[in-house]
Amino acid sequence: MNVAEALALAEAALPRREGIPDPRREGVWLLARACGRSDTWVHLNPGAELAPGEESLFRDWLERRAAGEPAHHLTGRCPFWNREFLVTPAVLVPRPETELLVDAALRSPASQSARVLDVGTGSACIAATLALERRGWNVTATELSPEALVVARANLCALSVAVGLVRCDLAAALRGPFDLVTANLPYVPTADLAALPLEVQHDPPAALDGGADGLDLVCRLVADLPRLLAPCGLALLELGEGQADAVADAARENALEVVRRVRDLGGCDRIVVLQRAGAANEANHEDTKGTKNHKEEHL
Repeated sequence: MNVAEALALAEAALPRREGIPDPRREGVWLLARACGRSDTWVHLNPGAELAPGEESLFRDWLERRAAGEPAHHLTGRCPFWNREFLVTPAVLVPRPETELLVDAALRSPASQSARVLDVGTGSACIAATLALERRGWNVTATELSPEALVVARANLCALSVAVGLVRCDLAAALRGPFDLVTANLPYVPTADLAALPLEVQHDPPAALDGGADGLDLVCRLVADLPRLLAPCGLALLELGEGQADAVADAARENALEVVRRVRDLGGCDRIVVLQRAGAANEANHEDTKGTKNHKEEHL
């Protein structure tokens, strides 16, 4: 079998559905990884013959992909923030929208030596990325699942990045203050789980099921943020569609406020940024006071 024949097989074998909008593109992606090549190589070499082992692996992947298994579970790798992360059925496959959370965290005014906490880290894609992009940050990550912790440790080791890993429920085993708290917790309402795309249903249920309204764990963390956050610290939470207002209400009940919302390409308020109520005014007051003292010192 050559490359062109393999791609024709992919188009015939893969059903066009929500998780596979373009079977040929999916075939290119899988074939490149089965052959240890790039997507560009696949496009440029239609007549190249596949080795027996490559063809066998590709056929196996096509069958499993058609049955709904996520492509990243097949290859065991997933790109995130221009890096490759190990993924298994024990962790949520990193999604592009989670890069919005990372981007917002990196744009935050946290100091060069900020203390950072990633809650429910899963594959550690958020924690590792923040630690690699901001080498001075002291990053800690929590995870309850022992199987997910194995994947997180493997990724941190592969990327040679120092992140403290703690097994606990949310942040129960840790003490603040943290300058930055990030979390991509389960936020799918239980009743919506059965309607998720086949690929998403292969993610661990504990990483998806957020309870009746999808916000059980999110609201528990929000209630704990006053204990965790530094006076001017920020918490960045990834949410599902239509959940931002409910989280804003929960924030107000815990003396917090929403200082920013980040929309994804679909117009959903995907990320909310929280801080202590009045923290911005306190920071401005301290800045003004510091500026005044600085001027007085030079009179």
